[in-house]
Amino acid sequence: MTPPNDMRKLAISITAYSTASIIGPLIVFGGAGYFLSKYLGGGKTLLFVGVGIAFVATGVLQFFKIRTLLKKLDEEQVTHKITENDRK
Repeated sequence: MTPPNDMRKLAISITAYSTASIIGPLIVFGGAGYFLSKYLGGGKTLLFVGVGIAFVATGVLQFFKIRTLLKKLDEEQVTHKITENDRK
């Protein structure tokens, strides 16, 4: 079983990654959309396109991070079961 200190570090890192993967694309793509809207005079259309792209990018980032975490948890559980069976 994972020690509490490691779980706390894991929770903090997941929170930090989640925040960055939401805020980062929103600033980059939303900001690009805002800049292009002002520069090209397209109204708010390009801003909304940029925000839409940011939502898609956030979903992709979250999907891959969660998939990686689930693989690590599965490997840890398999290792834990193997060590328990060796003790018996």
